[in-house]
Amino acid sequence: MVNQDQFYEKQLGFAYWYVTHKILLKNILTLFLLILAILLIAYNFYLLIFNFAIFQSNYQLILNNFVTTNSDYLALRQLNLPQSMQIGQIQTFANNENYDIVAELANPNQKWWATFDYQFQIGQTLTDKRQEFILPGQRKSLIDLAIENGNLASQLVLGNIKWQKEINFDNLYKDRYTFDIANIQYLSARELGIGEEVPVNRLTFQITNSGAYNYKSVNFLVFLKAGAQTAAVNQIVAEKILSGQTREISVTFFQALPKITSADIVPEINILDENVFLKF
Repeated sequence: MVNQDQFYEKQLGFAYWYVTHKILLKNILTLFLLILAILLIAYNFYLLIFNFAIFQSNYQLILNNFVTTNSDYLALRQLNLPQSMQIGQIQTFANNENYDIVAELANPNQKWWATFDYQFQIGQTLTDKRQEFILPGQRKSLIDLAIENGNLASQLVLGNIKWQKEINFDNLYKDRYTFDIANIQYLSARELGIGEEVPVNRLTFQITNSGAYNYKSVNFLVFLKAGAQTAAVNQIVAEKILSGQTREISVTFFQALPKITSADIVPEINILDENVFLKF
C-alpha cells in the first residue's frame, strides 16, 4: 500500500512539474526548431555559393556527366529494342484483267522476329488485310494476287506489329528450315498441248523435308523468270509435309506469259511458331 501511494505521489509530482514548466518547454522547442531552420538555410546558401561561385566548373561537369550517362543509357536501350522493318519497292504483274502485287520487306534485326498485318494502298482504298511474319535478318516478298486495279498500288501498309526476341535463332533455323527443292519443270500452254488460245501454264517441282520435324503445312512462293526479270508470281500451300518425305507440287498460271527460262521457289513457314509442327 505504501509503494502504491509513493507511485501516485510521483505521478502527481511529474504532472505538477509539467504544468508549471509547460510554457518553458514550448519556448525551448520553438527555439530549437528556429535554430535548425536557420542552420538548414545557411547550409543551402553555402551549397549555392560553393557550387555556383567557387566550384562552378566542377559542378557543371558533374551535371554534364549525368546527362551523358543518361544519354548513353538511352542509346543502349534503343540498341536492345527492335529496329523498324524496311519496305522496298512494289512491283505489279498482269494477271488477265487484274494484277498481282509484290512488295519487298526486310528485317534488319538479327535477334527479333515479328508477326503483322499488311495491306496495299490502291487509290483511296486498301486491299483486304492479310497476316504474315518475318524472321530475324530475313528479306521476303509480300504478295496479293489477282487484285483489281492492282497496277495502281502505291504503298505497303503494315499494322498490328508484334515483336518477339529469339537469341538462339541461328541454331533453330539450321535445325528446322530443312527443305530441298529439285526437279523444277515448267510447261507452257503449247507444251501442255492446250494451245496458246487458253493461257494455262504449269510448274512442277519436288520438295523434300530432310529434317526431323513434321509440318502441318508449308506455303510456297513461286516466281517465274524470263531471263533476269520476274514475269509472274503465284503461291501454293502444301499440307502435311512429314519428316523425310518427298512431295511433288504443281502450280498453275492462268495468264499469257513470255518465254520462261527459270523459276525461284521459296518455302515460307514460321519455324519459331510451335503451332506449325505436327505432334508425333
